[in-house]
Amino acid sequence: MNNQPSRFPFFAVLVFELVFLMAVRTPVDSDLFWHLAVGEQTLQTGHPVLSDTFSYTRAGAAWINHSWLGEVVLAWAYRVGGWVGLSFLMACLAGFSLLIVYWMMSGPPLWRAFLIVLIATVSAPVWSPRPQLFTLVCLAILWGLTRKFRGGAGKALFFLPFLFVIWSNLHGGYSLGFILLGCQILGMGLDRVLRRQDAPSLRSIGQWGMWSVVSGLAVLINPNGLNTWKIPFQTVGVQVLQQAIPEWASPDFHVSFQQPFLLMLVGLLLAFGLSGRKVEGGGLAATVVFSTLALMARRNFGPFAIVTGPLLAEYGWQVLERLKAGGNSLLNRLVNLGSTGETNKPRLFLDASILGLLALACLVKGFAVSQPEQMSRALQASYPVKAVAWIRENQPPGRLFNEYAWGGYIIYALPEYPVFVDGRTDLYGDEIIDEWLRIMNQEEGWMDLINRYHIRLMLIPADSRLPSRLKTQGWRLAYQDDVASVLIRQEQGFR
Repeated sequence: MNNQPSRFPFFAVLVFELVFLMAVRTPVDSDLFWHLAVGEQTLQTGHPVLSDTFSYTRAGAAWINHSWLGEVVLAWAYRVGGWVGLSFLMACLAGFSLLIVYWMMSGPPLWRAFLIVLIATVSAPVWSPRPQLFTLVCLAILWGLTRKFRGGAGKALFFLPFLFVIWSNLHGGYSLGFILLGCQILGMGLDRVLRRQDAPSLRSIGQWGMWSVVSGLAVLINPNGLNTWKIPFQTVGVQVLQQAIPEWASPDFHVSFQQPFLLMLVGLLLAFGLSGRKVEGGGLAATVVFSTLALMARRNFGPFAIVTGPLLAEYGWQVLERLKAGGNSLLNRLVNLGSTGETNKPRLFLDASILGLLALACLVKGFAVSQPEQMSRALQASYPVKAVAWIRENQPPGRLFNEYAWGGYIIYALPEYPVFVDGRTDLYGDEIIDEWLRIMNQEEGWMDLINRYHIRLMLIPADSRLPSRLKTQGWRLAYQDDVASVLIRQEQGFR
């Protein structure tokens, strides 16, 4: 947040528009559909959905719906703007989160803009039309507060409880905020132990601790009440997440879209080592913790990029300044080029033209990726659109067993058939997800599970091995296309 350039408004809008262009995309995600269904039900009834009404495996069970307000926002955006509204909301949230990161950064505008592109590339895999985007925005706001008021918090920390009230109702990722606060307090204490010159006072550390506790209590201002604090432990406690759900798996650096994270992590460590100054405690603690989280599950790429981006800008620019002072002519030219935004007078007409053209490109792309034809192609490529239409038309009786990734779509498109499982892992837990895996993989006792749940209908991927096994168990293939198969259990085969 140092060295703010004279043309900050231009570069800030430029960064937002560039991120918007990267983030605006066809709003398709496996969890989006159940979020929309829950949000729409909340809008219609005026009450958050706090028990399961969408499955038969957990029917009537209490559900800690940590994203109820985020779901309302998604459903409202869909009501107002359809798929276009969702696409624009997603891109605006991504752009706003990185605009805050840009504001926090040190160095000239071109340097920061370059790093924003890297941060956006790291974060892009988690940009999906889901409430977790609200966590990225709230995390960026919180990190901005901690960086700005680290030494003397003053009255600014009064806003922390209000931030956490909103955050905890939008998405369960509020727990990342408390992890970040813990890193901040730990780092401040470490700075004092090491007797660094700029170490914060004990009074300042006490203020952060007190307002963190108050924020923890503020989280309880939530329809879920005390259960709100169970959310982080319920999700982490599901042991099969890494096995069954790709976003919870550790990174695979053989996959190209996951490699920017590794590049950013290595660059950050080099910047720390070559900058010529000690890393302050809060930044170091946050780097260690959020890097670890990202290495454990790639859904944490976004939080990692938001937290470490300003640190990479600060220490990375100091490395370049040191190399420039060493007399390297090429680096002199690069550093001077990166600094031109600090001294040039505003060129209003040119600036307005550039921003106007980019805004037009944002609008064009936003509408193009969300047109009905584009949405139809995207849905039919990944979801059982035609199979669901066949079931709706023929209405075969009985309980439905479904592919995990399709559960949300079935809740949205075929609400008359409760699902076996969907993306609400905290609701189903290890028990139901493990049973789903046993049936899908035909493991020991799988037919007993089918009988126990009285399953008579299956909607599964077309390439599944289940149909060949089920044909000997009194089932028939009723429908099949390139995406999905529908199997029905014959009356005489039902036990």
